[in-house]
Amino acid sequence: MVLMRKSRALSTKTKDLMEVPPIVIREGATVDEAASLMWEKNIGSVIVVDASGEMMGIVTERDMLFAITKGLTGKGIPVSSITSKTELVATPNQSIATAVETMRKGGVRHLPVVDKAGKPIGMLSMRDALDITGPILKQVLRKISKA
Repeated sequence: MVLMRKSRALSTKTKDLMEVPPIVIREGATVDEAASLMWEKNIGSVIVVDASGEMMGIVTERDMLFAITKGLTGKGIPVSSITSKTELVATPNQSIATAVETMRKGGVRHLPVVDKAGKPIGMLSMRDALDITGPILKQVLRKISKA
């Protein structure tokens, strides 16, 4: 399903809403480097990848809070030590509804989008998904009021 908004089509596919390219950090980087990257890019999570670019997991704001409270900053500790291992991912052609349901059930706000080889190609945040909620809701309400 595609809806129109201000001469731009709103797609319900993950690939059309995900942040591209995803912000990634190597598993050997430090917790402090990950925090700096997240601050610099104004993002709530970063995908952790190995040397071949395969996703190892994700580091979120919540993981950073854990690192701070446990005194893991300023010590050169690798980001891999606080990386959340996850199998919660989306695919580019997956519907936004399915991706949002995955986030809701998993209790997460960020969902890596991966290709068939498991390499990250984008990131979908709940904020990205909510961007289409207003226009879709308006369309639905318009149809209901005309009925």
